[in-house]
Amino acid sequence: MRELPTVMISVLFVDDEPVLVDIGRLFLERAGEFSVTGVLSGKEAVSLLKENSYDVIISDYQMPGMNGLELLRLVRKHCGDVPFILFTGRGDEAVAGDAVNIGVDFYVQKGGDPKQQFSDIARKIETAVERRRAFQAVRASEQRFHDIINFLPDATFAISAEGIIIAWNREIERITKTRAEDMIGRGAYAHSVPFYGSRRPMIIDLLLSPDPELERSYPSVHREDDIITADGMLQVAGKKRYFLARASFLYDQDGKKAGAIESLRDITLQKESEEKLSRVIERLPIGLQIFRIEKDGNLVCHGANPAAEEITGISGRCVPGRPIEEVFHDDEGHKVCTICRKIAMEGGRDCMDDVNLLVDGSPRRYNIRMFQTGPGEVALLYV
Repeated sequence: MRELPTVMISVLFVDDEPVLVDIGRLFLERAGEFSVTGVLSGKEAVSLLKENSYDVIISDYQMPGMNGLELLRLVRKHCGDVPFILFTGRGDEAVAGDAVNIGVDFYVQKGGDPKQQFSDIARKIETAVERRRAFQAVRASEQRFHDIINFLPDATFAISAEGIIIAWNREIERITKTRAEDMIGRGAYAHSVPFYGSRRPMIIDLLLSPDPELERSYPSVHREDDIITADGMLQVAGKKRYFLARASFLYDQDGKKAGAIESLRDITLQKESEEKLSRVIERLPIGLQIFRIEKDGNLVCHGANPAAEEITGISGRCVPGRPIEEVFHDDEGHKVCTICRKIAMEGGRDCMDDVNLLVDGSPRRYNIRMFQTGPGEVALLYV
């Protein structure tokens, strides 16, 4: 007999023959894995089931007042998927067929050696209980998954490997005005309709079905391992909103890719603030340059305002993506590069007054203020 968890399996044994109930209890409880409660009618069983729960029910078919099929129907109606084993007599093949249609787990013909018969029943009990516990564990895991997704503050949805929507959280319901019950189970890019008004791939689909052309259509897409991030503007519920999208794979218990999940963070206020700040920086009479450390370790230009070019004459070289060493390449410029790299990596601020920089073959003098604007990023002010 296979080993089961140490939790005792509770059995409700229903038969109108007291001797058979006693024999069944004796054989099953002797193994030490089962706790058997015996009753002599379907009505008694129903009364017990109103007050107690059992891991499995074993019932005779032919009983006065309420037969085994009638009891099975009530169990399925009120007790859900609790395993049910039906005893039938010889020649009751039609009854067995009806029992299968109603939802019986196993049916066993009466007769023969009681020891062998109840050993067979014990194995069927173990199989039915194991199967139910496994199903309940999967269902509980799925419920936890949905609970976690619903708890997330960002609009979040998930699709299966086949593109079927399997989760649609409360926040995405709120911003799209689209209920989860109207979305879950739908496929063929249905998840994009609340955002684009039509069916089309989104960031999440680039994971499951890579499409370089589609990826290039997004203004900013970043891949890191199995995660894709991008930001952009979407029309949601009649309003233009900016979102930061992040998509990653979902894996099954065997580590195989089972789908993908995407979260969308509303960054509209942040974008609007950045745009306002950008307009202010564009109009600043003070020169400003931004440099950022990239994955390859280079400290490269991320942008400069018009005043920087007017004041320094070197912003023509400070185009996005150009290493700082190509912007400042004389001796004094090397000192600027060293200080900027240190600030970008470690934080803090520094200044260099009356700096001589060679610009287009001619020396120019500047006062430079340098400070960290974020991890791996440094700003230069020319004052």
